Amino acid sequence: MKPIDPTAADFDELLSFLYVLYEDGFTPISRWRGGNENNEGVYVMPWPEYNRAVKTFFELAAKECWADFGYATKNIGNMIHDPQKVASATLPDIKTMLTWCVRGERFCDGHWAGVIQDGCIRNILLRLRTLRPS
Repeated sequence: MKPIDPTAADFDELLSFLYVLYEDGFTPISRWRGGNENNEGVYVMPWPEYNRAVKTFFELAAKECWADFGYATKNIGNMIHDPQKVASATLPDIKTMLTWCVRGERFCDGHWAGVIQDGCIRNILLRLRTLRPS
């Protein structure tokens, strides 16, 4: 399957969140749910209830034009947590990092909040701003 390249409008959709997700006082998680015992005596693991902007951002980041279906075979951890590597990333690298960020919530509740609060998403968006087609 041939990868689909994002359009300028796709870039703009994601870039519009640079200031939303990093506005002073913004919190990615509205509240945590669960974390208690239910009526049957079963412990219910906690899960985050995300701010609507976070859900919308990750829905847009999950679009096919940003997807790297082979992301799991790449060593994203060394790249995504190194601001200098992100600052020089190619568009395929950015797709890999975005896919890792999007998919991480399936494996770890609170992952989306973590990549926002750690600045990973900010660094990706700053790089996207320079890669945006004119």
